[in-house]
Amino acid sequence: MTDSSPAPTAVPQPLWDTVRGLDLPEQHLKDLTSFPDEAGEILLDAVDALRERDPRAARTLAEALREHAPHAGHRQFATNQLAGMLRAEGRNAEADQLLEELLSPGLDRGVALLLAEDLAARGEHDKALHCYNVVCRGILAQPPETVAELNRLGLMPLLGRARMRELLGMAPDAHDLATRSTDAYLPPVENLADLSGDAPGGNAPERSRPTDSADRPGPGQRSTPPAPGRNEPCSCGSGRKYKKCCGSPLAR
Repeated sequence: MTDSSPAPTAVPQPLWDTVRGLDLPEQHLKDLTSFPDEAGEILLDAVDALRERDPRAARTLAEALREHAPHAGHRQFATNQLAGMLRAEGRNAEADQLLEELLSPGLDRGVALLLAEDLAARGEHDKALHCYNVVCRGILAQPPETVAELNRLGLMPLLGRARMRELLGMAPDAHDLATRSTDAYLPPVENLADLSGDAPGGNAPERSRPTDSADRPGPGQRSTPPAPGRNEPCSCGSGRKYKKCCGSPLAR
C-alpha cells in the first residue's frame, strides 16, 4: 500500500501507517476498510497469513500491533505471535523476554490459554500452572461443586491445571478432585468440532446423565452457558473471535 489516507475509524494512526507500508493480502485490506472496529482481529490474522510468504513483514506487523493495537488482548496476542517467530529463528532469549512480559499481572485469559499448553510441552510446569490459574480464575472463585456443571470444553483448562499441579508435586485441592471426578463421567469427545462450537447448533456438546449418581445434573439442568459460535466474540473477553481464541485448535 502506498496511499496516504487517514486511518479508518478505531484504527490508531501509527498502526495504520505501518499497515500502509506492507503488502497485506487483498482480503485483509478489504476487511480492514469494511470493518475497522475489528482491526485487531483482522490484523492478527494477517500476521499469520504473512508468516510463510514474508516473515519480515509478519514481524513488522506483529510489532506494530504489540505497540498500537486498540485492545489490550490484541496487543498480548501480537506479543505471543512475535515470541513464536523469534523462537522459530532460534532467538530464544528474546522470546523468553517477551514471555516474561506476558506473564506479568494483567495476562489476558485467551492468551493464557495459548501459552499454557506450549509451556507445559516445554516442561515449564510452574509457568504453565500460572497460565492455567489465569484461565480458570472464574471457576476457582466458586465452590468446587460448580465444576460438576461444566461441559467438556469448560473442563479442559481445569484438567490442565490439575495435571500441572500433579507434576509439580502438589497435593490435589478441592477443585482438582472435582475436576477428576467430573472428567470420569463426561462423555468422550468424538472430534474437534465437538469442542470448537461446530457441532449441530453451534454449541458445546451436552453431556449425558451419569448412571451411577442421582445427584449429578442431567440434561436440561446445566447452568454453564454454551460455547460461543465460531464467529462470535470469545467468552474469555480477549476481543477475538471464538474460532481464533479459546475455540482454536492451538488453544486446545
